[in-house]
Amino acid sequence: MVKRNSKKNLYIIASLLLLCIVSICGSCSERIHNNEYILVTDMVGDTVRIAKNPKKVACVSRTTYDLLVAFGLQDKIDGAYKNIYDNPWVDVINKNAKNEYRYEYEESYETFLSRNVDLVFAPEKYIADNLRAKGINALCISLYGNPTYDEYVYFFADTIIKLWDDKEVHEKVIKWKSEVENAIEECSLHKSTKQKKLYYVRADKDRGVEYTDTKGFFTEFAFRKLGYDFAGATINVTKPSKEEICKYNPDVFVIGGIFQNKIRQQLKNDAVYKNLPAVKNDNIYTIPIGITSFEQISITTPIFFYDMSNKLNKTNYDVYNMLKETYKEYFNVKISEEQIKYMLDGRDINGNTVIND
Repeated sequence: MVKRNSKKNLYIIASLLLLCIVSICGSCSERIHNNEYILVTDMVGDTVRIAKNPKKVACVSRTTYDLLVAFGLQDKIDGAYKNIYDNPWVDVINKNAKNEYRYEYEESYETFLSRNVDLVFAPEKYIADNLRAKGINALCISLYGNPTYDEYVYFFADTIIKLWDDKEVHEKVIKWKSEVENAIEECSLHKSTKQKKLYYVRADKDRGVEYTDTKGFFTEFAFRKLGYDFAGATINVTKPSKEEICKYNPDVFVIGGIFQNKIRQQLKNDAVYKNLPAVKNDNIYTIPIGITSFEQISITTPIFFYDMSNKLNKTNYDVYNMLKETYKEYFNVKISEEQIKYMLDGRDINGNTVIND
């Protein structure tokens, strides 16, 4: 009798323990299912525990602002790096831009705390590290990949899907990724059989012809796909001398950024450069400007490939209508035919150079 009761008691205790375990696991499963917190690894390999569906983010990294707006997360943006707003197209395409906060490149952590920011997209590892040390969630979304950008083209888009549970956002991300993949595949078919040399001028800052980018930058990946040898992969410095550029002797110059028209004139008038065959033959091409420079990861990345293919490899893609449809679909903005032409020419809404010559 005692043994039977003992067995019964053990059975009851075991049942209660099992019930507790099921209850606990059920709670855990619910938390996991609801995705309250996730671990996200950024572009430099740091893993951060972040609450799902952040409500207030700061886009200090240049390559995050455009895509968040385009994918329907405009209401989650508290502000962005102040230089982004130097581009007048931002106000045209994003009507809420005037209400957003302008952040410094190395903004103080007190500012983020005072503005109750959930997450900062930081441009460099040291900035993200410093913010996290102060208790602010930050992910490094860099302009550069290591060792190249090949594995990072869709990195931020995939991060958006991880962070936000929103079916419509996910659908837009997947559609954009497909458009980029198709553009790269199509344009790669038309690349030159003879690899020509290309020098890219990064004109988002007024630093003259002698300001470029290196192997890890997206442009190196893009122009390599188009069949060109990227000068930055050979010279491997962001500020080469005139002598180094002339020694490289590019077949073409490509200029992108809001200072592009100003720097194009500098290139053509410079006593050192004007004797280079590429300058003599006017093999100088500019990159369109939208809500961000086309040569940085953005909603217009597919159009960047098609436009550069037209200019460099003499294809005939209808980038005009592509651009018109893209801004209508992703930003719900109707841009006039005249404005599209200005955008493709790297000019502002009134047809002026974005930065005065």
